Amino acid sequence: MGDDSKFEIPESCRGFGQAGSCEKRLEFARKFIREFTKQIAPPRALDESNEEWTKWVRGRFIDICPSDCEAVPKDRCTPKGEFLVDYIWEEKENGRRILLAGESEWGSDRYGKPHWYRVEEDFEKLLPLKAPFKVLIFSSNSRLLENQGTVEGDFSIGFAKDRLETSLGNYTHHIPGEVYILIDFPQTGDQGGNGEYQSLVWQAERFGKSEAKLQKLGSGQLTRD
Repeated sequence: MGDDSKFEIPESCRGFGQAGSCEKRLEFARKFIREFTKQIAPPRALDESNEEWTKWVRGRFIDICPSDCEAVPKDRCTPKGEFLVDYIWEEKENGRRILLAGESEWGSDRYGKPHWYRVEEDFEKLLPLKAPFKVLIFSSNSRLLENQGTVEGDFSIGFAKDRLETSLGNYTHHIPGEVYILIDFPQTGDQGGNGEYQSLVWQAERFGKSEAKLQKLGSGQLTRD
């Protein structure tokens, strides 16, 4: 992975609020996904460790960090270490304001068994953290039917969508303008998956508790080239 030409977060998307910025925030979300998924490892295969896959993800957050921001942590060589959450972009000036916060969670334990609750726990760490953009990366099993899944076991993208909507809907302190970007990198190897990612998005439109209906933002093919 090499350095990419940086892209910027528009000033109108760096704070919170409703009027005039909703479509610009969604436009930035689409651009983030396009840039983030370039030259990234395809979904973790069975012969790759979670740690190796996490290094690829951390590297992309570092590569595309806007020029007036700093990626925290800065070390792409280890999947360990975090500040508040797995990945943060914070402004170098303006009081080190956090503009983007991210979590990646593959859900597997030391025996390789998936657990949805691990993904859900990490996602709910993002809820109280105030940042205009919040990103969750997870890995579903594309061989399962639309809403198949268990809390302790494999889960489909439909199962994940339902559970994430429940978490968003139950939270009572949303700030208008917060955007949640969810990227599913389905499992590969014997567990299925063809390297195609899917992305979902939700934007809070009012203070407090909100109805949460995730919408599909896009999909595409991952490659290491």
